[in-house]
Amino acid sequence: MKKVMFFQNVTLVRMPEAICLTTDKGNKIRILTPLEYDALITQIKQDHLRTLFNVCFFTGMRYMEVQRLYENPVWVMRERGVIYLGRDASKKVKMKLKQRHIPIPPQLTGELPYFFKNKKPPIRKVWWTNLKRWAREAEIGDVGITPKMTRASIESWMLISGIPDFAVCNRQGHDRVTQLNHYMGLPFTRAEVIEIKSRLAGWNWQDWVDETATKSIWVAERKSNE
Repeated sequence: MKKVMFFQNVTLVRMPEAICLTTDKGNKIRILTPLEYDALITQIKQDHLRTLFNVCFFTGMRYMEVQRLYENPVWVMRERGVIYLGRDASKKVKMKLKQRHIPIPPQLTGELPYFFKNKKPPIRKVWWTNLKRWAREAEIGDVGITPKMTRASIESWMLISGIPDFAVCNRQGHDRVTQLNHYMGLPFTRAEVIEIKSRLAGWNWQDWVDETATKSIWVAERKSNE
């Protein structure tokens, strides 16, 4: 499939092959490129579903966490510019980090308030069906299109844009840097990398964490695994 897309710094003249991760169970998870994100979001015609997609994508939250967030708007700490996720946010048994703070990115500053005024997010099965339909309509194919796709995609974007792995771990709730290893070496094109960095340029990750204290923890943990 050929397309012409004018990004801020480069012109992408064709749609490269899809990038997917493969889980231990053999399931594929799509890693969206900027062009695929744009193509997909264009097919979401209903405002409340488009807002839901952006909340899933730019927060990097699990879909269950997004559903729980809708029911608990008090988790948004507006003055501090973060979303607080405590023990009740997820029922993921293996999750060791029981609470975290997610900085609200510039892409959601104006859109997040509407999320709580909109219709309730659909159940996961319906959301998955919607994602696959929009992907087919966007002509990007539905291979690897799952609810996990938005979380995996933004994690890869953050790493590509130069945000340190320990900061990504803090934001996303990973307890080990090694959990990000599967994002290493993803075959983004030069044009895609430039565009990703441009879109995340306003994410001041230095404000997310105490860099010195937190980095020392991840460095020690990494060395212990070598």
